[in-house]
Amino acid sequence: MRYHVCSTQDVPQGEKRSYTVKNIPLVVIHSARDEFYAIYRFCPHQRGDLFTGILGGQTVASQPGEPFKYEREGEILRCPWHSFSYDVTTGACLTVPEKLRVKTYPVIVEDQQVFLDI
Repeated sequence: MRYHVCSTQDVPQGEKRSYTVKNIPLVVIHSARDEFYAIYRFCPHQRGDLFTGILGGQTVASQPGEPFKYEREGEILRCPWHSFSYDVTTGACLTVPEKLRVKTYPVIVEDQQVFLDI
């Protein structure tokens, strides 16, 4: 079922906003690549509020000793309680991927409006 959440202008690029849709607390993210994502608002580790976490990117290196590169701006959300990091595109936990995952929801953008498919 499709539900209207907000206008695309309500979530500036590189930022996040909190919404509740069908009693589901969500964080809607507008990435630096101009994509929209929606995830469940609470960390599966100990229910820290992901909306108050830091939205950023990640540093990566191709191999030890190589310079770091900063990538994926606006696609990594870090929990404010214990710094568990989540990929907002998939919900995967980058800190302990074999144990934790946050629920993601399909986002549809149509006529400058953001909808969730729940």
